[in-house]
Amino acid sequence: MFALRRVLLPRPGRRIMIPLPKPTKPINATLGRDAPGERPKDAPAPPGSVPNDFGNFNKVASSAAAERNKEPIAAVLTRYLGEEKSGVILEVACGTGQHAAHCAPLLPNLWWQPTDLGTDAFDAVDHHTRGIKNVSHAFEMDVADDWYMPCTEMNMRHSSLAPTETIEIEGSNNFMLVKDGTFAAVLAVNLTHISPYAATKGLVAGAGDALRVGGKLFIYGPFKRNGEHTSEGNATFDASLRSQNAEWGYRDIEAVEQLGRDAGLTPTETVEMPANNFMLVMTKEKVTPTSYDWD
Repeated sequence: MFALRRVLLPRPGRRIMIPLPKPTKPINATLGRDAPGERPKDAPAPPGSVPNDFGNFNKVASSAAAERNKEPIAAVLTRYLGEEKSGVILEVACGTGQHAAHCAPLLPNLWWQPTDLGTDAFDAVDHHTRGIKNVSHAFEMDVADDWYMPCTEMNMRHSSLAPTETIEIEGSNNFMLVKDGTFAAVLAVNLTHISPYAATKGLVAGAGDALRVGGKLFIYGPFKRNGEHTSEGNATFDASLRSQNAEWGYRDIEAVEQLGRDAGLTPTETVEMPANNFMLVMTKEKVTPTSYDWD
């Protein structure tokens, strides 16, 4: 992940942890498509493989699940975001980039910023999104930590952040604070059940901080309702996940919606999706105080 340095901001008395790339890692993966020095699109994939639904593949790795659910997910996103004139969509846990590749062209006025916890699949993201003008290169971000984004021209243009709110750090890419009003939408697909609950809490709290008024949080995946599974298959899969990692497992819709209320988000719709999945939609109705720890 990233090293952290505490940096003074232009506003007196306020500090934030700014993630810096480790000096041993190349930084080009965090650059936007408009930035100079990005990796050539025809460059060979680095050694290693990308884990995915089909086994171990190279940079053209694909997810069968993403292929199945990309159209239902796009239908919900376009229904809510199709009239937006500008803004940034932050995708958390972007995987191989197939949702960005399918959905971003349907929302041409919005800038799509993929992120994930690690860089293993970023070559696959580049492969799937090659030639799509409103998708940035993916960068590492842990939703349970502070939220930030690279200071590329396109990110600056499409977010509400002013240049005075960026921080220059010698020897690395610059990062901008993610604050109230930054994003038009935040999307997380199949994150909540295959990660610790801290990731779900961080996702909802971070979205509450970073969405603009009227912005939407979309959370797709399998959930329990009122503490009960919606199918026998889901119950079996949930038990399998918990046997692999006690911190994993299906979350209750009602509990996640309460996290949203606590973060200043209003539950707007629970959309029933194919294969016993749901899309939770929450809306930021008003400006909320930031929840960052400034100490």
